[in-house]
Amino acid sequence: MGCIVNGPGEMADADYGYVGKAGGMITLYRKREPIKTVPQERGVEELVSLIKGDGKWADAPLLSHTN
Repeated sequence: MGCIVNGPGEMADADYGYVGKAGGMITLYRKREPIKTVPQERGVEELVSLIKGDGKWADAPLLSHTN
């Protein structure tokens, strides 16, 4: 994640990026490539969708409790 000024550079080595823009928008990146710009309210949903679409999403394992 990052701001519009430093975000692309800060996340340059990340698999995915989420960069804030003016006017309540964010841009999603795959590596260094901008993929789409969406309203910030949809940012997390769109990021998860992008990761799932790439086949890289993994649900957290369920924890089991033993007594």
